Amino acid sequence: MLAISVIFFLPLLWACKKENKEPDCRFSAITYVGSTTKLPVTYLPGDTIVRVGEDYPGYTLFFDKQKRLLRKEEPILNPYYRSELEYNSSGQVIALNLGASKLIFTYDKGKLTNIREENAASQSGHIYDHQLTWQGNDIQSVEHRLNQQPICKTQFSYEGSMPNPMRSFNFLYYADGDANYVYYKLPYYYSEHLLTRQESSCPLSETRLFTYAFTSNGLIESTSNRTGQVTSPIWGYEYDCR
Repeated sequence: MLAISVIFFLPLLWACKKENKEPDCRFSAITYVGSTTKLPVTYLPGDTIVRVGEDYPGYTLFFDKQKRLLRKEEPILNPYYRSELEYNSSGQVIALNLGASKLIFTYDKGKLTNIREENAASQSGHIYDHQLTWQGNDIQSVEHRLNQQPICKTQFSYEGSMPNPMRSFNFLYYADGDANYVYYKLPYYYSEHLLTRQESSCPLSETRLFTYAFTSNGLIESTSNRTGQVTSPIWGYEYDCR
């Protein structure tokens, strides 16, 4: 299920076994998108309010008692930007409100199948949406459409033997600061296996290759993206494991 009720301060299901007991891990630091500076992660009492960073760049995440992400506010001190999430009765995110714009999520048999963009400030009448195709539990491609007419497609490849530990942290799809909602963020947080390649027929698109560094527990320590001969960081993490 694509609900984000499992959040990062809960036990990780695939941390490596030690003395027949899996350690409980949560984030202690996270890099902002494209940065090499790790922002400290602070958990307020009750773990329903989590702060990433100390002010700017940084943000505060608010969760409900069911551990579902409700909203993100940034920067931390005197926040002026807020994004909010809406859920259906199954606990799946159906809308991400981003101020003047909104993303609408549609599901079929528990899997995300479409993302539609709504922009309150736009008067053009154009409707953009993105249709997902799955192969097993991996997102195979996203077809980008204008007024329901296909305009281009993005395809993804995987390391088939490597499970994706970021599925346990898929709330970050809505909160990590990367606005790249309909490209590699989708398989990075929702596919069963680790993303290794993105190819697209969209204008100005480049083939992206993804590489990872791992902690001793098998969690992702850093994620990098290579386009052409240039490699750059995307995300990085530190963990507190008990």
